[in-house]
Amino acid sequence: MYWEGGAKLGDFMLIIMLLVIINLLVTIARIQKRKWLRYLLIAVAVILVFPAIFVGLRVIF
Repeated sequence: MYWEGGAKLGDFMLIIMLLVIINLLVTIARIQKRKWLRYLLIAVAVILVFPAIFVGLRVIF
């Protein structure tokens, strides 16, 4: 199924799933006692922000 501008429904679902995963990683990282694990989870969450932004830009343009 396509929306206006040729964006697929899967693109929207991908963005939402990435944002949910990022939110979960940050939430889990905040309750960790080990600093190295906290930093690792935050780093993974930050890395996942970029694909979400790129897919979002693809949907917009």
